[in-house]
Amino acid sequence: MHRLKILAGLLALALLLTAGAAFAVDTGSANFTKYVALGDSLTAGFSSGSIVVTYQANSYPALIYREATGKTTGFEQPTVSVPGLPGVLRLVSLVPGPVITPTPGQGQPTNLNLQRPYDNMAIPGARLHDLLTKTQSTSASDPTDLVLRHLGFTQLQQGLSFPPTFVSLWIGNNDALAAATSGIVIDGVTLTTAEQFDAEFRIVAGAIASTGAKMAIANIPNVTSIPFVTTISRFVTLPNGQVVTLNGPNGPLQAGDFVLLTAGPDIAQGRGISPANPLADSEVLSAAEAAAIQDRVNHYNATITAVANERGAALVDTNAALRNLSTAGVHVGGVTYTSAFLTGGVFGYDGVHPTAFGYGYVANLFIDAINAKFGGDIPPVDLRPFVFGTQSTTVTASSTGKAAGQLTDFIFTNEARRNLLLSLGVPKWIVDNEPAPGTKPHHPRGRGKG
Repeated sequence: MHRLKILAGLLALALLLTAGAAFAVDTGSANFTKYVALGDSLTAGFSSGSIVVTYQANSYPALIYREATGKTTGFEQPTVSVPGLPGVLRLVSLVPGPVITPTPGQGQPTNLNLQRPYDNMAIPGARLHDLLTKTQSTSASDPTDLVLRHLGFTQLQQGLSFPPTFVSLWIGNNDALAAATSGIVIDGVTLTTAEQFDAEFRIVAGAIASTGAKMAIANIPNVTSIPFVTTISRFVTLPNGQVVTLNGPNGPLQAGDFVLLTAGPDIAQGRGISPANPLADSEVLSAAEAAAIQDRVNHYNATITAVANERGAALVDTNAALRNLSTAGVHVGGVTYTSAFLTGGVFGYDGVHPTAFGYGYVANLFIDAINAKFGGDIPPVDLRPFVFGTQSTTVTASSTGKAAGQLTDFIFTNEARRNLLLSLGVPKWIVDNEPAPGTKPHHPRGRGKG
């Protein structure tokens, strides 16, 4: 009898150990004991113009951590209470056209007293250069202090202080987005030079590699794959049924020119219909400008690919993935998700940042790349809750009465526009239409159009 009890105990222990092993996640040679995420608003979980806990909870690094470790706690972020900083954008009306405004009020930091650096060190608005140099906020709208907390160290320094065993790096988006979303292409101001990007990206990757941590590095999407740039057509239908071409600073818009999302209110008031009252320079991205930005993004991505290969990092091709969204879309649970504004379900109300579903999709891009590079079997994020649960933010085309790509009479308020551009690292003097620092008064939005 005594032996039977011992045998039974051993069998129970074996079953327990087997069950534990069954729930262990196979991460291959990647070690997520201390996972740190570096980057900008896309890594921070910023969405619909705001950093707010409802989206931060499903930032792609938080989702990766859950899948790679099986844990729901332990990954710390600089969370902000509802309605966010600034107030998250909301869709307040559909008739006669969508009206998008910030939610009144602002949230408060809820994890400010954490006695160590955050695991998600990403800062909305950050450029590559900021990882190496910036230690504090430079304006009231700059969230750097929320993350770095006046400790005197950069995002990179704090993130590598653990030290980490695994790092995800997605930086460089704002080095191109500032030019695309402001409509102002100024080399070295709204668009980081190729030489600077190449040098600084190698420094950042080298610093990470010096800790012994393995890496997953994402490249930069094409700016013409986001709804902020692609939603509004250059054609508008007048009340009499006549279709006319909108006018920009240099006359009628041509094929390849883009009307930015923030032009909606002015178009609704009749601006751009006549050559005598054209859209502002900041509301149009010319074909030449778009080509210049894309050429720069191609250079950034060549650097990212080369560095990823040199450092043995997993390369996450977000550029190709978002391009696919704008063509074929993603099919989940019988629903097709695309990059269309309002109707696509992947991008939030600012036309730049993902929804909760979008961040789940991005997390799976990282997981796929990590598994492929390091021989792991990390399970993908289950996207079904984002399709059928409260996380879904899709607005149907029928509810807006318009097809994506043809919206022209919605109101994207000036406050919403200003908050968004500042969050993307667009210089304040451009956002507020002021003279460039150290220059005589002029109208800066007349620059950059060719």
